[in-house]
Amino acid sequence: LRQALWTDAGSTAILEAIEAAVADFPGLVTGQRKAFTAWSNKVQFAAAKPVKGGGVSLGLALTPDASPRLSEPKNESWSERLKAKLALASPAEVDDEVRTLLKAAWERS
Repeated sequence: LRQALWTDAGSTAILEAIEAAVADFPGLVTGQRKAFTAWSNKVQFAAAKPVKGGGVSLGLALTPDASPRLSEPKNESWSERLKAKLALASPAEVDDEVRTLLKAAWERS
């Protein structure tokens, strides 16, 4: 499923940057779905899916007001717990703020 979903090299590089950001979270479980890659602890706290034309949409179990970079997801196929999304165009955008947001979402799970 992962190979079929993550075919774009740029999107895959962003996925790998997200994976590196969450790699040391205790109790981390990575799940692969047909349309997205998900991360959970007790419950799902984040999901990423490639975007047509390049980039990644990252869903987080946070409210959109947690950061000006977040927006409200519309018609997403991932968990309804993920109340905010973030568009990422390059691995460099997985910066300290994104790592902090991922950690906050993980702590809520």
